[in-house]
Parts: sequence; C-alpha cells; structure tokens
Amino acid sequence: MSNPAWFDYSAQRQKRKRAALACEVCHSKKIRCDLQTRSTQGHNTCTNCALSAKDCHVRQPKRDKIRQGTDGGRTHPLTPPGDRSATSSNILDPVLPAGSPELLDIDSSALTTNAGVMAPQQEALLPRPSTNGGSMLQNPHRMPSQAALISVNDISPSTRSDRYPVDPGFLHVYGPENESDARNQVISSKKQPNFLDVSQPDLQQSFTETYFEYCYPWCPVLDKSSLASDLAQSPLLDNALALVGSHVQPPMIPHAGPESYYDRARRRFYDDEEADLITNLKAVLLFYWWAPRPPSMVHRHSSWWWTSVVIRHCQQAGFSHESESDTTDPQRNLGIRRRIWWTAFARERLTSICQGKPCIIDPEDCNIPEPSLDDFPPDLADKSKAEVFIYWVRLCAIIGRVAKYLSKTSSDSSSNSFPAHLGKELIEWVRSLPPHLQLPIGASYTANFNRDAHQLHLPYLTIIIVLYLKRSPQSSLPHALPPSILAATCLARIMKDILVRGGTRYLMAISCWYSGMAFIALLQASANEELKPGADADLDILTLAIKQLKTMWGTANVFDQGFERLRANAKSSQSDDFLASLTNNDAAGQNLNSVDTNMHNGVDWLDYFPFVSAQTSPVADKLLAQQSMQVFPFDNFFDTSLLNFQDVFEGFDSWNDKNLF
Repeated sequence: MSNPAWFDYSAQRQKRKRAALACEVCHSKKIRCDLQTRSTQGHNTCTNCALSAKDCHVRQPKRDKIRQGTDGGRTHPLTPPGDRSATSSNILDPVLPAGSPELLDIDSSALTTNAGVMAPQQEALLPRPSTNGGSMLQNPHRMPSQAALISVNDISPSTRSDRYPVDPGFLHVYGPENESDARNQVISSKKQPNFLDVSQPDLQQSFTETYFEYCYPWCPVLDKSSLASDLAQSPLLDNALALVGSHVQPPMIPHAGPESYYDRARRRFYDDEEADLITNLKAVLLFYWWAPRPPSMVHRHSSWWWTSVVIRHCQQAGFSHESESDTTDPQRNLGIRRRIWWTAFARERLTSICQGKPCIIDPEDCNIPEPSLDDFPPDLADKSKAEVFIYWVRLCAIIGRVAKYLSKTSSDSSSNSFPAHLGKELIEWVRSLPPHLQLPIGASYTANFNRDAHQLHLPYLTIIIVLYLKRSPQSSLPHALPPSILAATCLARIMKDILVRGGTRYLMAISCWYSGMAFIALLQASANEELKPGADADLDILTLAIKQLKTMWGTANVFDQGFERLRANAKSSQSDDFLASLTNNDAAGQNLNSVDTNMHNGVDWLDYFPFVSAQTSPVADKLLAQQSMQVFPFDNFFDTSLLNFQDVFEGFDSWNDKNLF
C-alpha cells in the first residue's frame, strides 16, 4: 500500500458576495472591480483603471487599518501561515514570502506581497472552518499521490508548494481508515461564544484543580505555590491551563472552550508575547491536551509538532547538559528544567513507537540525571504523583530503545532475533514498582482502583503487544503470540475498570493507539475456540472505550472505523477463510500449544505479568491454564516490524460520520 499523501485541509464556504480585493477607484464609484481575477493573470490593474489610464491601488479595508494600528504594525516571523482549521479568530496570521517551503493552504487568489509579507487585504483569502462538515474534494474516493497545497490554476509557479507524503507509521495498521481520514478531515465543531474570560477566579480555580488531579503525573511543570502569580503575569500560561481544564473536565457554566483557549495561547506564543523561556515551555507542554486531528495529515497542531518545539528550545537553552556549577546555583531552577526536559523526552519516545518517527533526543548526547523526588517542590502534597512521573520516564526510555530496535530490524533483514535485553529491561521495570503503583487486577474486579497506576501500565502492556506480534506469511494480519494476547486482555481489563467508573476524559490521546494495538491481538485470540468468548468480551470493551475517546480525540475515529470493519470481516461470508488465516501455523509451526526447550534467550514471558491471575479475565484464565505455553520458538521472529503491517486492512472507503466532534 502506498503511503498516504497530503490532503487539502480546507472546508467548504459560502460564496462570497464581494470580491476579496478591490481598488480604491472602483470602491469609491461603487462599481464591480476585477482586480482579484486579473492579478492572478499577471496584471496589476483592474479593467476599469486600465481603460481610464488611472493608477490602480488596492484598497485597504478599515478593519485592517484598525488592526494594524492596534498591533503597532509589527510582523510576527514565528507565526505560522493562516490556519483556520483550529480557530475562527479574525486575527491575521502573517505569511512568509511567496515561494517559501512553509506549508500553505490558501484558495486560488491573488497573493499581493510587499517585502515578503502578505497584504492585509488578503485576510479574506485565508480558509475558514466549515459549518457543515463538508470537504472541498469532489471525489472522496480518489486519492491523488501528489497535488498542490496552493491552488495551481490561478497562482504563478513561484508560489506553488507540493504536498509531501504523510507516513504516520502505526496508522499503517489501519491504512484505509487513515487515508479516508486524511481525505475527509474537517472539523465542523462550532466554538461557543466567549462569555467569560479566562481570568475569572472560579474558572481558573476549576482548571487548576483539574490539572493537578488528572494531568500532573504526566506533565509536572506547574507548582501550586507559584501558580497564581505565574497565571497573573502570563496570559499565555493562563490560556494554556484553561485549555487543559476545559477539555479534560469541562465546566458546566458558559466558557470560551478549549479551542478558543488554544488559539489564544498559540498566537501569544508565536507572537513572542511571553518573554520568559520557562513559562513558554510550560504552556506549550500543556498543548498536549489539544489534538483535534489525527496524524494522517501534517499540521502544526499535533503533539509531535509541539513536543519537537519544546525539545529544540530546551536544547538551544542547554537543558540537556548540566555542569557542576549548575547544580550549586539555586537561580538555575534545575528542578523545573529537568521536569520540562523529561516530560518532552517521554512524550517523544511514545510518539516514536506509535507513529514510526525518529527521535530528536539522543541520550548519549545528554548528561542530565534521571528525574528524582529532589526535582519536585518540597511542599508537594502527593509524592505518589511524582513517583508515577519518575517510573513513567524510565518506561518511556525503554520504549524508545524498542522503537529504535524495530526501526533497524525493518531495514535490516539480518537482524531478526528477539531483543531479549529489552525484554529483561521491561521485566526489571515492572518488578521495581513500589506496591502502591503495582497494577491491582489480580481479582475478578478491582476494589482498590488507582487511576494513575492503571494509566502507567497502558504503555507497558502495549509495548509487550508490539514485541510479540509476528508477521505470518499466510495472513495479512499479524500473528499475535500468547504474550501479546495476555497483555491485550490486561489492557482491556484496565479500560473496563476505567469505564465502570464513569468515563475516559482524563486519558491522553495516545490511549487510542493503545486500544488499537490490543484490538489486533484480541482479534487473533477470538479465532481460537477456547479463547473466543473472553476475547469477544474484551473486544467489546475496547470498542466502547474508543467510542468514548471520540468525544475528545480525532485519532479515535480512525480506530473506531477500523474496529467495525475488522469484526465485520470476521463475521462475513468469508469468515471461515478469515479465521483460518488467523489460526494457520506459520513456517515455524507456532500455535497456542507449541513448546520449545529454549527459554527465549533467558526471558520467560510470564515474568512480564506479576499482577495477573486466573481471575484477571477469562482469556487470562485460559492462557495461564496451558502451562505448555511458557516458552515459544522465535526463529526469524522479526521478519517485519510494526511499521510494516500496512496491508492488514483493505477496502474501507469513507467515513460514516464526517463530524469529528
């Protein structure tokens, strides 16, 4: 399957009654001006001025003059091109010079530039969000391999920019859904009126409580002792915190909404309104909780983009290197610098494994110590949240090494042995957890639910699933080995514990990928007669979880459609052949009852699951009962990596529901 390509992110708009560009002469006479059309044909005058031999000057609307006056006539070189996909604000985004490699998505219109800056009149040319969820593509089933981001009909070649292929890696598993989403990715949600400002004390207090309750263990960059003063001094940070609070736990009273808060914050960041570097980085890290679009398109609103921004700023400021003088200088604020650095590090490792992207940070180039309790404020009330962050960073470091190993094996066919050293690292990590962070799913139901501990184990179980998915030459679906299936049923158990307690809003966007990987392994298990009842129940849980995640994350739409189609295929008239392809033994003769005398280079896969018992789930009960499955042959295990599962899915054409929210 070819890589999905760039798709125009532009929504249908109502036909404009007035021309976007008009000259001063025609406007004063109240006659129609064709300057906009003629400028695309190489002319710099309208027909009326040309016939009357008058100078033709573009008229500047009064609202733009007012905007320029209030803005001081400044240009903002860091502000990205006008992107109204996540906002309907009327503030003009300055645009880079014509011919810039920056990615533009502008309708075919005249580009009048002066010293490389778009004229104010062109604000009307920037795309606006759709009100009906439609797409500008006339044929949603046609997938061009390359096209221009800027309309090529009316714009000179010097302003054209070709679309580049988008290769999000993990979405290859759900290839048709990923391509369909890239075609039809239009956000049709309407922003609520801005009834109240962020600075309202009651709203701000609510947003603060939400952050410390649900987000602090994964992004511990705000301190209670100084937060009030920080918010009062920084509108950027104020809006970023409001974005998190209003998206994770929306207030029931009228408020601007996360989309509006995000738009305000990102504009302040790009406009360099916040002078303090640490405050900037804190705010950008909070953007992680706004991901309205899946990574099937390249855009500047993704976690990958913002994490990369933080990393580059940290590297430029020298956060990755510490000297002896730094450790003795209280003005260096090493604690918050380290927490910022390791938050970005952990996120980059997770994105690398799920989207198949290379990492920016090379640990060998850094000498910053691992996070510890000393990096947190001494007045931190709940030390367990700091511990969650410390163990999460350690796990993400292992995941990063797994991602690097998989990327090498996908390009080097000679490297096909199982990475036993990485398996041992995972076992050491799960054994090192203190009792209050261990996963409490040994009983048939969870009496001592720990939200943070449950979330901490989601990436752990997912990376086990990834390691034990093997490509089968007889089937396009990856062959899930028993460790992968057991990890998947444990992940489904975590999702069940979360769902029975009322919701998934505090789960991060990457939880969609966790569920997607578990679904693949459990679909394999459903082909086995002994495992089928329990596996089907787990698949139902994952499907319900994804539908709940759709209320927050655009990525969930891809997996929701993929889940539906996969299960439909298994129940179709070709179900016998489909299930046979799942259970068909591969060249090594592997199945659920296979035995090998080798201990897989010293790794006993049951050691991954010290928290599992026969009561954890029906699937776990069946797997643990088959003691002969403690070891498996793994010859030529990595004949492919996760990134090459692109042809698992076939034939999905379009979304049933184009409205993402």
